[in-house]
Amino acid sequence: MSLKTVFQKVTNYFQPKMIAIGITHNGSLEAADAFVERQVRKPTPDDREVLVRILATAVNPVDTKMRAGYRQDGVFRVFGLDVVGVIEEVGKDVTDFSVGDRVFYAGKQHAFGADTEFQVIEADMIALAPKNLDNVDAAAMPLTSITAHDVLHHGFHLPVAQNSAQGKSVLIINGAGGVGSVLVQMAKYLGLTVIATAGTTESKNWVRELGADFVLDYHEDLQKQLAAIHFPQVDYIANLQDTTAYWDLMAAVIKPYGEIAAIVETTLPVDLGDLKSKAASFSWTFMLARGNENFNLAEQGQILRDVASLLDQGVIRPTVTKVYQGLSVENVRHANQDVTSHHTMGKVVIDYMAEEEANNKVEQTVANNVAPVEVTMEDANN
Repeated sequence: MSLKTVFQKVTNYFQPKMIAIGITHNGSLEAADAFVERQVRKPTPDDREVLVRILATAVNPVDTKMRAGYRQDGVFRVFGLDVVGVIEEVGKDVTDFSVGDRVFYAGKQHAFGADTEFQVIEADMIALAPKNLDNVDAAAMPLTSITAHDVLHHGFHLPVAQNSAQGKSVLIINGAGGVGSVLVQMAKYLGLTVIATAGTTESKNWVRELGADFVLDYHEDLQKQLAAIHFPQVDYIANLQDTTAYWDLMAAVIKPYGEIAAIVETTLPVDLGDLKSKAASFSWTFMLARGNENFNLAEQGQILRDVASLLDQGVIRPTVTKVYQGLSVENVRHANQDVTSHHTMGKVVIDYMAEEEANNKVEQTVANNVAPVEVTMEDANN
């Protein structure tokens, strides 16, 4: 073993560590080893990054999809995108935030994930957390709120401002899910007549409470239900469920010059020609595209600032429906199971330990000098 290798191992041994919950394979979520806990190196921020001590996270469908698509058996991989936490360190070029600020954000898809005690994130992508929300409620909001905002602004080309779309109508397919729960509220803020789909009595009531004007049963013929409420065609459609399965319906009920936005990939090819005779538009919405492409990251931070203001004003309300207490293998596994069941309304959140307990645990971890798992950023990106 070379002297350089020995020196690196000794250096790694004495570096600060943290707990992370991740996977080494994509086996069944029912298995006890579906997630594992490891000690990894505590990251340090680059010039335009901040180091955040995480207080709570939320699980999203994209997290479960990334896990299902994992192919690097044996390589430790951490998921998680939604975060509320406190800044512990700022890079030398960060001027908008300070140590001690409580922030919220949705991270990058291919970065080291948030199911851990600390995370580094570009300062452009974060915002101060809503003052009137606790950690659990704040953690539920970033990814779904940014997505809902993108549907309205980039998908429908609407200003996200009060009554900016008054007199127009929108069909939201899957109104009770994480994104739908926010989009229903934002669409009402814009003055839209909101028609949302749901499947159970509980989810229908949930969507009505969020402000939907009409709630349709997706088990029944949606085109007939739209006609029955005197909306045979709508100005906008947000597909938050299954782009392929609803394609024919959307082509039939979109108004001339209407706009359709989808957040879910197709499972089979769809014929865009179906929209030509109406001069209707179709667009994809994928809020993680900014982080994946390092494109206009500052817009993400601005959206979160706007969302925080709407939350503090009570214009939109938090969408948490289930909470697990503590960062643990079992809690991460159960939260992922909830999301993959496709029966969860709103958001599932993992609430970390109290601040004092977190500090004590980190200090004890450092004192023990437990040798960390070697996890490179290249590994995390796979």
